[in-house]
Amino acid sequence: MLILLFFANIIDMISVIIPVYNVEKYLSECLDSIINQTFRDLEIICINDGSTDNSISILNIYAKKDNRIIVIDKKNSGVSSARNDGISLSRGEYLFFIDSDDYIDLDFLEKFYKNAKDNNSDLVVLSSFWSLDKRVSNNFHSALPTCSMFIKTDILRENNNIRYPINIQPGEDGIFSHMLLMYTKKVSFEYDTHYHYRKRLGQDSQRALKEPKILVDAIRKWIDILDKFYIENDLYIKKSLSFAKYIEQEIFLAFRTKNFTVDDETIIFSNTKEILNKISNYLNKEDYNNFSKEFIFFLDANTIKEYYQKVKYRYNYIRIRLLSKDISIRYKENRLKYYK
Repeated sequence: MLILLFFANIIDMISVIIPVYNVEKYLSECLDSIINQTFRDLEIICINDGSTDNSISILNIYAKKDNRIIVIDKKNSGVSSARNDGISLSRGEYLFFIDSDDYIDLDFLEKFYKNAKDNNSDLVVLSSFWSLDKRVSNNFHSALPTCSMFIKTDILRENNNIRYPINIQPGEDGIFSHMLLMYTKKVSFEYDTHYHYRKRLGQDSQRALKEPKILVDAIRKWIDILDKFYIENDLYIKKSLSFAKYIEQEIFLAFRTKNFTVDDETIIFSNTKEILNKISNYLNKEDYNNFSKEFIFFLDANTIKEYYQKVKYRYNYIRIRLLSKDISIRYKENRLKYYK
C-alpha cells in the first residue's frame, strides 16, 4: 500500500521524479544521468507504474547502489498518477520530472538550482528546448512540456489543486503547466544545459502523429478542464489572454499541423470556437497584438469554410521510416476545396 506523506519536512535539495513504464532498454542511461549529476543533494523518486518488463529489477539494482533512490512499485495507473504520487512523496525544495527513456547533461540540475537561487525563481524553464521563453511573458502564458520545468515545491504545497489530470493523454503536461503558471510569481530561463528527448514508438506524442483522431476527444477534455479551472478560480477577467494563448499554441497548432479528416477537423473547429467565443468576451483590442495572423483569422471566422476562405491551406505531413529513422515531409494542402 502506498502511503503519501504530503511534503513532510521540506529539505534543501532537489526531488527528481521518474515515472517508469516498460523502458528496460533506456532506463539505465536515464538513471546514470541522474545519479552522476554534479549537484549531489538529490532524492530520486522512481515510480514503477506496473511495468511488465525488467524495469523494476533495474530500479532495484540501482537502489542498492545509491541510497538516494526511492523505488515505488504500483499497479499501472498512468503517467499522471505516477507523477502526482511523486509530488506527494517529495521532500525537496525543488522538483524536476524526467521521463524514464530520456537523459540530461551531467550539470543540468546544478545549472537549474543556481538559476533558481540567483533569480529567486518559483519556476525555471529550459529555454534551449523549443524556444520556450516565447511561451511565458509578463502579459500571458500558454503551456510547457513537463521536462522543461524546474519547480519550487512551495507552489504545489500551497496549491494542491495543481496536479496532473488523470486519464488525460496526450496533453496532460500542457494542462498542468498552464495551471502552475497561474501561481508563479517569478519565472527565469535557463539556456546553458540540455535535456535529451528520445522519440520512440508508443509515446503519446508520437501516436498522435500517426493517429491524430485521438486528439479529437483529448482536445474536448483539455477545454473542459481549463474552463472549469478558470471558473472556479475566477480567472476569466484577468487571465483570458493566457487561455487564448494556450489555445493558439496547443489546440490551434494541432489543428494546423495534424492530418485530421474533414469530420474530425470540423469537430475540433466547433469545440474550439465555442470556448473562444466565451474567452473573446474578456479580450481587448491590444490583446490581439499577441496573436499570429492565422489565429486571428480563426478567432474571427464564424465557420470553418469562412476560415479557409482566408487561409486556404493547412500543413500536412507525409511520414515515412527510412534507414531506422522517422522522416517527415511537410506540404501545403488546399483545404477550402472540402468546404465549397
